[in-house]
Amino acid sequence: MQIIIRTEITDASAWRGAQMRLETSWILHLTKAHIAEIDQALSLAMSSGIEVTQMTREHFPLPGLAQSVALWVEEIQKGRGFVLVRGLPVERYDNMQVRVIFWGLSLYMGTALSQNSYGELLGDVYDEGVKMGTGKVRGYRTNSFLLFHSDRADVVGLLCLNEAKEGGVSSLVSTMSIHNEILKNHPEYLEPLYNGLLYVNVEEGGDYSQWRVPIFSVHQGVLSSRCSRNTIESARKMGIAKYTELEIAALLYLDHLAAREDMRLDMTLQRGDMQFINNYTTLHSRTEYIDFDEKEKRRHMVRLWLKMNQWGRPLAPHFEKEYSGVSKSLSRIPEWAMSA
Repeated sequence: MQIIIRTEITDASAWRGAQMRLETSWILHLTKAHIAEIDQALSLAMSSGIEVTQMTREHFPLPGLAQSVALWVEEIQKGRGFVLVRGLPVERYDNMQVRVIFWGLSLYMGTALSQNSYGELLGDVYDEGVKMGTGKVRGYRTNSFLLFHSDRADVVGLLCLNEAKEGGVSSLVSTMSIHNEILKNHPEYLEPLYNGLLYVNVEEGGDYSQWRVPIFSVHQGVLSSRCSRNTIESARKMGIAKYTELEIAALLYLDHLAAREDMRLDMTLQRGDMQFINNYTTLHSRTEYIDFDEKEKRRHMVRLWLKMNQWGRPLAPHFEKEYSGVSKSLSRIPEWAMSA
């Protein structure tokens, strides 16, 4: 039987967008000293000849910046659950060098996990000209609006190489604050969200798989969340899941809360921005976007899914069972995205 928390979450992870818009403490800036250290580490990494995803800390030493990265992790894990790191001068590097830097920084945070059935450890998010709802297509390969969701990892990281011509705004919302609102206004919705909803995993190169996963769960007294909203919709549209009226009402109210202006925080990632998000306390979304005609200007993000090196959050067993990635690393980077 699921344990349901009936008290308000009051720690830093229960933030509201209206509050975050009044402060900038969640925006961290790389200093000149940080950039100099990154450049030195990059030079060593590139001279090693090692494939990016095979590099270790030995190939990318950060004796000073590592202390700052540890503070990022502290905030992601025990604070509000996200940070935006600004100031990486991506115009100074070619795209491969940017990927090396992003990978090198991640080595001081955690271990990269496969993001799809291709086994990608360092993925790319751009519009491939495919559409959601047409076969096994995941949203990150399109320019479509993405419902608020979380990813199957402790932390998801994005590095912006190029912004869209229009749109593509990143939105975050605290699932701890969503839980507080449901508890306050519609406590009857908690039970179906704790009991779990049927997901269908749509993965190109892999089979359809389905399972029932709680939106909210408690382990050792700690509340965590997991919501793959698009796969819940896939289960419904494919006729696999027959949701009750109460389940549908709970989902619609969750959608309403996530999209509410006072709840969500919108940000447009600038070139060189790095965004890191705790998937157990935060949902993320993206608005639809329009690209530039020139291929080299098109919206392009580099993505990491990370299992953190030191992660003190107690998690229910279903989180580990749900992840079924593969360990190999294959490349699906378009030629235009790898140009200097």
